[in-house]
Amino acid sequence: MNSPVLSEPMLRFNPASLRHGPASVSACSLSQELVAFLGYSALTSALLLKSIFRVTVAHAPSPQGDTVPAVSGRYFLLEHELQFVPHFPFDRDVKYCAVFDTRPLGAFLARESLSLEFTIRSEQNAPGLTEITNIFPSCDLLPENLLRFYACFSNPMQRGRALEEISLLDSRGQPLADALYRPPVELWDRTMRRLTVLLDPGRLKRWVGPNVALGPPLKVGLEYTLEIGSGMIDINGRPLREPFRKYFIAGDPVRGRISPEHWKIMPPLTGSREALVLTFPERLDWALLLQMIAIRSADGSRIGGEVLVDDCERRWNFKPSTPWVAGKYQISVGSSLEDVCGNNLTGAFDRPLLNGPNVIGDESASSLTFELI
Repeated sequence: MNSPVLSEPMLRFNPASLRHGPASVSACSLSQELVAFLGYSALTSALLLKSIFRVTVAHAPSPQGDTVPAVSGRYFLLEHELQFVPHFPFDRDVKYCAVFDTRPLGAFLARESLSLEFTIRSEQNAPGLTEITNIFPSCDLLPENLLRFYACFSNPMQRGRALEEISLLDSRGQPLADALYRPPVELWDRTMRRLTVLLDPGRLKRWVGPNVALGPPLKVGLEYTLEIGSGMIDINGRPLREPFRKYFIAGDPVRGRISPEHWKIMPPLTGSREALVLTFPERLDWALLLQMIAIRSADGSRIGGEVLVDDCERRWNFKPSTPWVAGKYQISVGSSLEDVCGNNLTGAFDRPLLNGPNVIGDESASSLTFELI
């Protein structure tokens, strides 16, 4: 497992377990200065900790402006973490709100206030245990210079566990040192159901320090495993149903720009709601394919519909909301579209740096056309 990397402070709900004890809430990734102050200051007391870290029952404010009483509990100061454990277990199906606010400690230690709402669902009200529904790229032969994975979950998740629970393993099942990039803030989408896991870009870019010193994270012909542990916690405070492992083999690297002029267009029948299908010679980035291609009519209006990406991210299917009509159409390709290695419409991800400015604007976008009669 890679060495820990501190990120921005965050609140995390810790579900009850035989290993870790009763359910609790933690303020994580705290600065050394704040931990030192809380640990060694003579002012440190339960009253002080309660003034900066409160857990209450969440409910709408009363007309009288009554203050909601805090949940009674104990505080434990750990390395880079302040943990709150209630004296009595949190009630099920009750929404709680945890607030961590260091402004009472003074300007030197003040940070932006953090809040977290959580509910421990009873068995009859809880959705099914969370599972990994997909990992992209979806095939099991991936380029040596692969840039990212997407892990998709069946329920919304909580932040703060990816560092501990996600590893890239070699053929012997041992963690690869410094293979994954550990960003200061985990890269979740807005739904908290999709996590982006990056391989270290510094090791992928040729001619830069980490690549020169260590080489790329993957080697052609070798077997690897992306492992996601069951300790990932969903929004209901529960671990995954089971660990997940994606096995794959590293193939030849892919370097070169995306070339829409080489895409194959399979137009639908006029008057139908059949899918327009695009096929690609290279595997493209699954998440960006859902966003970066648009179909427009002759007047430039965007056509609504549903997108499906399949065939190991080499096929894009667009089913319109209304039947196709005769006329000319434009396939607009956004300049941010990438393949699975980070190569885009202008060139390779690890192309050499150019002398002078190298600004890429919207003019790097591309378009294709087709006509229905």
